[in-house]
This record gives sequence, C-alpha cells and structure tokens, in this order.
Amino acid sequence: MTLFLNFVAIVGALVLGWLFYLFLFERGTSYRTSTPVHELDDMDRLRLLTAVLGTPTQSIHSLQVLTEGPQLYEAQISAIRAARSSVHLEAYIFYPGIASDSVLHALCERAREGIRVRVIVDAIGSLRTPSSHFAALEAAGGLVHRYHPLRWHMLRRWNSRTHRNLLVMDGREAFIGGAGVADHWNRTDPAPWRDCVVRVSGPIVGGLQAVFAENWLECAGELLVGDESFPKLVEDRGVFGDGIAVGSTPTAGRSTRARMLVQFLLATSRHNIDLCSPYFVPDLGIRRELLAAKARGVRVRVVSGGPYSDHGLVRRAGRRRYGPLLEAGIEIWEYASHMLHAKTLVVDGRWCLLGSTNIDHRSFGLNDEVNLLVRSDELGAELGRMFELDLSRSTALDLAQWQRRTWRERLLATLGRVIERHQ
Repeated sequence: MTLFLNFVAIVGALVLGWLFYLFLFERGTSYRTSTPVHELDDMDRLRLLTAVLGTPTQSIHSLQVLTEGPQLYEAQISAIRAARSSVHLEAYIFYPGIASDSVLHALCERAREGIRVRVIVDAIGSLRTPSSHFAALEAAGGLVHRYHPLRWHMLRRWNSRTHRNLLVMDGREAFIGGAGVADHWNRTDPAPWRDCVVRVSGPIVGGLQAVFAENWLECAGELLVGDESFPKLVEDRGVFGDGIAVGSTPTAGRSTRARMLVQFLLATSRHNIDLCSPYFVPDLGIRRELLAAKARGVRVRVVSGGPYSDHGLVRRAGRRRYGPLLEAGIEIWEYASHMLHAKTLVVDGRWCLLGSTNIDHRSFGLNDEVNLLVRSDELGAELGRMFELDLSRSTALDLAQWQRRTWRERLLATLGRVIERHQ
C-alpha cells in the first residue's frame, strides 16, 4: 500500500510540475502575414483590414485628443452630465480618490434622473476598490458589475481581464484610450501619468458601444438593444473622417483582433512607424515585422516606459528583446520625465491607432481590449507632434549600452518575462 501511495504521489508531482511548466513557459505562436502587403495602396489596405477584422468603417463627426488628467476628467464629467438616455463605463482601473468621487457623483446625478447608468470594472485591476465605493450609485439606480470576479467556480477565467477603458454616452459620444479612473492621472505633484484618450462622436460610437455591450452581456446577462444604446445616426463621410472600432477578446488559442490589427499595420508600413507603448515587450511576430519594415527602408521609432515605469520587471523583460532591433537601426527611447501610459501607433503619418492595447503578451493574448483606428493626416500630424514632445523627454538606448547589461539586469529580465505573461 505504501509503495502504491508513493507511486501516486510521484505521478501527481510530475503532473503538477508539467502543468506548472506549461503555465509559466507555454510557447507562443510565431505570427506572420501570409503574403507581403507593404505595397498596398490606401484603399486596398482599408479593404483588407476591414475584411480581416470583420469590422466596417464608420464615420467620425468629431474627434478631440486629451492627454492631461484634469482636462480628461473635466471633459468626461461634462459629457456624463449631458447624457439623456444612457451612460456606459468600462474600466480596468477604478480607484477610490478625488477623480473617482467626481465621476461617481456625476453618474449618481444621471441615475437619479432616470438615465440608465451601467458600469463594468475589472475585478483584478480594481481589486483595491471595495464594493461600498459604488453603494451610492447603486442606491441611485445605477448598475455595477465586476468583470470575472475571483470566485472558485471561475478559476479558469482569473487570468482573463478586461483592460478596456471606455465611456459611452447615449450611443452618440464616447471616450476611448489608456486612462482609467484614478488620482495618478489627475495629480499635479508628482506629475500625472502621461496618457492619450480621444473623444469622438458620430456613427463610430455605435461600434464602441457594441464593444461595451459584449462584456455587459457577459457580466449582467442583458443584451443591449434599442435606440437608448444604438440610436439612428446619419452615416456619411463625416466631418472628421472614417474609423474602425475594434474590440478584442482572446480565443482559446490566444489570437486576438488586437494582434491582427497591430501586425497588419506594421506589415503595410512604407515610410515610418512611430510607436508609443508603456509596456513594450514585442514577441517574435512583432519583432519580425519591425525588422522587416526597417529592412525595406521604413524609419522605426519606439517610445517605451522608462525609470518611472510602474512595472519595473516588465520593462526589463522588454529590454531583453531589444538587441536585434537596436542592431538593425530601430530607434528605442525610454520616457524619462514621469510615468508613461499612452498607447499610440502612427504608420506613414496617417494610419492612427489609439486605445488600451500595449505591445505585450497580455494585450495580444489574455486581455479584452478596445482600439480605434483612424485614417487621417490631421490626426497623424497631431499625434506626430505629441510623439516628438515625448522624444524630447526620453533617453535613447544604443546597442553598446544594451550589451553592457549587468547579470542582475539579465536575471530580472528573465523573471520579468515569466511575470509579464501572467501578471
């Protein structure tokens, strides 16, 4: 009997060890495009992109870029107070503090007036926020749900989070970007987190509303339909231009539309790539696209998180992969002023991607994300000016510096790679 129990224990330990190995070191797929696409003209780019994503272009009537926390929350609160039928908010981070108190106060006002207020916050991202923080809103008639709460029967979903930051009013106006609701976006000393959020109106909002509706259905079991959520808006070429609203949800194989979108844009680049990502941990597929772009004469510049990053190990995990990129002449800069949290990509000066997606494993394979792609020379120029300002506040890395990394730096980079996959 003792021999049998020992055998069972050994087999059990081996199985657990194997599962632990798979969990930490699962090999990812090396993604690539089936055929070269860098010679496509703009219309063919757009045609293929909408086909691959299964998402149409929609008109944008107005677009405003917001980068500072006080400016952002002031605009959001004003928009909430102007809502007439519904307010929908989805956030990864919603922390107690001055910023969230102000947003909640505006939401409570709307709920008491009979406006439908629906809120989704991520159970892990907002773990520090007690349920009592939303008590006043729920008492006023608002509905609040936590995405994938930490319950034993939902164990397999614990590592799948919503990283979306989205606010939609009446199905007519929306805010989308990297900022959640917390005081570190709103403070003055130390400097607020550097982020990028866009405020849009027009038919494009219907696409963003559909992204919210997806997770609301999962959380609340309620399918959002009708004019309250999806009003009839005139679809034309828009005052500002056209865009594509792209929600991204992982499949069982961890392939996402965020991955498809970023990889396609990099693969179609002809002249320049300006990429801003606070957590820049490019996998093999992304590294290959960046190297291929550089090899065909594209100028590639990256701004990533620097010494003020809130995830130091992830920063080191990203640095672990910089060598071949730097050797090829790709410019990599680290933001040295304060905390960088903006996620933007501008290709050839006019293909502009903004939203919640980082260039890392979580955004491409584990998180629910939301992005907005806009084809616009005007927006490309504005984001270009912001990128140049970021460069002026950043420190350039070089190959020699990268090669001089200490053994401690290399060890932490390896540890960071494991944590980055599952944090």
